[in-house]
Amino acid sequence: MTHLLLSAVLLAALLQNQPIRVGEIEFFGYAGVDLARVRAALPLREGDDLEMEKWEQEKARVRQSVRQVTGSEPTDVIATCCEARGELIIYIGLSGKPVRYLPAPTGGARLPEKVIRLYDRTDTLLQEALRKGVGAEDRSKGYSLSVYPPLRVVQLELRAYAVGHERLLHDVLATASDGRQRAVAAEVLGYGRHTKSQVAALATARRDADEGVRNNATRALVVLAGSDVNLVRRIPPESFIEMVLSGTWTDVNKAGALLADLMRRRDPAVLAKLRTPEVLGRLIEMARWRTEHANPARYILGRVAGIEENRLGRLVAEKRVDEIIGALRAN
Repeated sequence: MTHLLLSAVLLAALLQNQPIRVGEIEFFGYAGVDLARVRAALPLREGDDLEMEKWEQEKARVRQSVRQVTGSEPTDVIATCCEARGELIIYIGLSGKPVRYLPAPTGGARLPEKVIRLYDRTDTLLQEALRKGVGAEDRSKGYSLSVYPPLRVVQLELRAYAVGHERLLHDVLATASDGRQRAVAAEVLGYGRHTKSQVAALATARRDADEGVRNNATRALVVLAGSDVNLVRRIPPESFIEMVLSGTWTDVNKAGALLADLMRRRDPAVLAKLRTPEVLGRLIEMARWRTEHANPARYILGRVAGIEENRLGRLVAEKRVDEIIGALRAN
């Protein structure tokens, strides 16, 4: 599922014309910026109720307010869902390094319509699952299986298709001119067999010109990395370190989640690449978010700082962010 600008819960609020409360408003890429001034100028406040059908208008107003304070266009403004109370989270990017994306392919490869329908069906059923409070999923097999039975059935259909049509999925992901086709291929390929070619194709797609493709491919790698330590060794971490510095929130978020898994081995060479002031600065920004999206950065920083894993798990669970950052600075 892509979940870029509007997650399933936000889409449900939009379709039902119901407001959703703004929980946290978080920032990234704010080095050298007076964040208090930016926050004070925003037309939205934490605790406001937002009608999602008006989100595009509100987003334009947010962009204008940031531009007036900083003199620069924000790199990203995204609404996602949800924090612990089921409220909206808004992320605002104030700067970021350009990521070297691949040129968009120009081929005509396409997936059958039935696969596109299955992909769309997963979004609809995820909406249902979240409304019913059954959003958990099992990732132990290296692909996502929801605990919500109707969604799980469709995901198993995706698994069956992926196993039987790997060549077409690879072809669409690498060559299709249609970004939506590539995004679906990335999602479905994540349900395929665990092979070197699967990991290589998804790792290449993390540089796709389309944000949805990058999001789906990196999420698939996150699930794979969390299930099989041998697969982790096949995933090159360097480009995901670069993505942490992106001005696009989905790049930042997914790269952080994947790096947290890749850093479990604490490879000294990779840890050294994370120690640059620029990368550590961005990770500290992420670690200070008040949402669950902060946890990967907290784990990464703790591993860079050399905090023992069991203690680090406790610090993250107890949200003792300052101790993690303090250990990093003392290291």
